[in-house]
Amino acid sequence: MTIPVVRQAPCNPRAASENRRILDTAGVMCLNLLGTTGSGKTALLEAILPRLRGAVNTGVIMGDLVGTCDAKRVAVLGVPVVQLVADGSCHLQADQVQQALHELPLNRLQLVVVENVGCPVCQGAADLGEHLRATALCCATGHAVAHKYPQLFRDTALVLLTKHDLLPYSDFDVNAFLRTLASISPAAEIICTDTRKRVGIDRLAGWILGYVRAQRLRRVRRASAAAPAWLAT
Repeated sequence: MTIPVVRQAPCNPRAASENRRILDTAGVMCLNLLGTTGSGKTALLEAILPRLRGAVNTGVIMGDLVGTCDAKRVAVLGVPVVQLVADGSCHLQADQVQQALHELPLNRLQLVVVENVGCPVCQGAADLGEHLRATALCCATGHAVAHKYPQLFRDTALVLLTKHDLLPYSDFDVNAFLRTLASISPAAEIICTDTRKRVGIDRLAGWILGYVRAQRLRRVRRASAAAPAWLAT
């Protein structure tokens, strides 16, 4: 199994804007999946990608410090995958993502998911050119993560409380977490997931599918509004 690997690229401050232009031109949505190491990001992809097959053609950009083990877990599902190696950096850069986009068959995709590096410190501060963000948080990690690392949850559209089956065995304070999240990203939705028991997986797949369809509909409406009057007659 051959997986394209992209390492650190020269810094380009305009790369994020260029990435959005590339994606918009191709008609592809991009989801930046954030979360700490062990939050279950790859397991979520393994669970939802089969649900999206046939409805949304998806490509994955996998971020890791080293190796391609997680990328191989996703590649066996039959989706195109590009591995980004952070080489010691605590987050991915838009320059790397741009190189990865050139390795993906964008003309055949409607969605690209970027699984970010699992460091909680600075991944949330880097604009990769994505259209929206989702953040995975393992219940066993504790509710204080949102207070300690607010950048992980800032501007996120969706919070995934993963490994939800561990909630009764942890000291995760749901109310405290909700209060903190409301102060950081009050519009964020929350989905509880347990990939082993398939809890929340259909809801998550439906959420992603609904977003992609809504964005495509907006494009059609914008294109119709911009068309000359004689074209509609």
